[in-house]
Amino acid sequence: MDFLNKAFEQIKDLFVSMTPGSRIIAGLLVVAIVTSVAFLFQTNMFQKDVPILSGSPIAPADQKAILAAFASETLDDYEVIGSQIYVPRSRRVDYIAALVKNNAIPPDFHDSMSDAIGQASPFESEAHRSDRQKVAREKEMALVLRNMRGIEYASVQYDIEDKGGFPRKKVYTASVVVRPSGSEEIDFKTVKSVQNYVAHSIAGLSAEQVSVTDLNTRRTFSGSDNDLASVNDDPYASRKKWFEEHWTETIDNALRFISGNNVTVNVELDPEMNRIEKGIKYDPRPTPLASMAEKSSEVRRTPTNAGEPGLNAQAPQGPNRATALSGARMSEQTSESNREETLAVTNQDYTQKQVASLTPKRVTVSVSIPSQYYVDVWNSRNPPAAGQQANAPDPGELKKIEDETKKTVEKTVVTLLPEQALGDDPYPQVYVWTAPQLPETPTPELVVADSAMAWVATNWQTLATIGFAVVGLMMLRSMLSSGAGAAEQSDAVKLEDPAADQAKDDKKEDQPDGSMQGLLKKRFAQGSGPNLKNELADMVREDPDTALGILQTWIGSPN
Repeated sequence: MDFLNKAFEQIKDLFVSMTPGSRIIAGLLVVAIVTSVAFLFQTNMFQKDVPILSGSPIAPADQKAILAAFASETLDDYEVIGSQIYVPRSRRVDYIAALVKNNAIPPDFHDSMSDAIGQASPFESEAHRSDRQKVAREKEMALVLRNMRGIEYASVQYDIEDKGGFPRKKVYTASVVVRPSGSEEIDFKTVKSVQNYVAHSIAGLSAEQVSVTDLNTRRTFSGSDNDLASVNDDPYASRKKWFEEHWTETIDNALRFISGNNVTVNVELDPEMNRIEKGIKYDPRPTPLASMAEKSSEVRRTPTNAGEPGLNAQAPQGPNRATALSGARMSEQTSESNREETLAVTNQDYTQKQVASLTPKRVTVSVSIPSQYYVDVWNSRNPPAAGQQANAPDPGELKKIEDETKKTVEKTVVTLLPEQALGDDPYPQVYVWTAPQLPETPTPELVVADSAMAWVATNWQTLATIGFAVVGLMMLRSMLSSGAGAAEQSDAVKLEDPAADQAKDDKKEDQPDGSMQGLLKKRFAQGSGPNLKNELADMVREDPDTALGILQTWIGSPN
């Protein structure tokens, strides 16, 4: 505290000794310095406006409701920047209260469904309840789509048509309208994601029945034509890309001993998909399982003559009927039959084979080798002697090394590719060529002057602020120095006062010249002697008590 008191007293004395004009200029300079430092080291403590929702992005549809809530509460000190709404820090609570009062807080997931369930009533009809839940589900899906990256606005509508009949059949359709961020066009990957999300959110709806309309380009994507439009969803393109990346990585690993090589692979696939082969083969010789043989004979006897004529012959049989004493002559017929049955099974072979789809049919590879690699190989085979420079390689030797390297690369790559039909030359699959070594273009060094000018162009505001502060401090220092000089010269420029001069002379006469105080003042007034410090030391040595009293009086006196 003593240090602060002394510093304050020194500043106070300095300020009192300044002229009114110097005081005004010094005050302005202090204000300028403080302002410059504030702009130089600006931080969040100087921030006036803050995001109303702590930085959470606000969709354009939600911004309209928020601005309407501000208008209803007569709050107009806000600023909309992109997806943020900035409000004054001191009144942020009032703005949030306006959102709560007008129910303008952006909805969260499941809020629409929760409200629909909460508004249920036992007296409403089933159709009304179904429509309310349908609208809530549409709002929920639209909210989810608006939170997708790149989608600024989204609206979802779906419908269910009852076809009737037996069995009853329902047809589901959905329509999605989106506006991408800015003026961008929606990509096919986003379209596929939107269709899959809506289809999986509604039971019974397929992605082919979901259409997506882009408001920026006025183009509609339906599930029927989306498969051909999207390359990422094309199975042929996806499988082709996978095989090319697989063989490129495999060949790169095999040719790792060649520095600077470049491998390019092209794969042609068999376009046939989902082929299933089924076959049944029967054995020409059946296998008997069981056999049965049957033999039968039959004897028939018939009378040779006709019966007795008259009513007696036609009478019914009975105990009172007369019996003929002599029998009639009979004829006999005998028949025989033979039957054999054999149960046999024919052997059959049932085969079912499913062939892999989109398999590689032809693979071609292109390998480039830098010409510097052959020079490096020649240098490794012909190292220079110790202390000598490397010799220039012979073109013939380089050609020989090039041929050997190409042959080695061809054999290495062919072993990694699918087998070719017999009689075909496998080497056309692999093409090895030499890439010429181009001279390296030296990177221009960055000139110090250019870099300095670029740095100044970026930080000129900071430099100007620092320069302004330094100039202010120098001006303040020069004014303080000029104020002290003006005080010393004030006696030389003031008008003469005879009465005051006579009083000073009388006072000087009252003081004895021989006193230590008078002698000391006289010597200091005259400024004689080589050094005032040495003279003061001599006076203290001659009469220490008197010199001490004089010094205490001078130090304690304000003038």
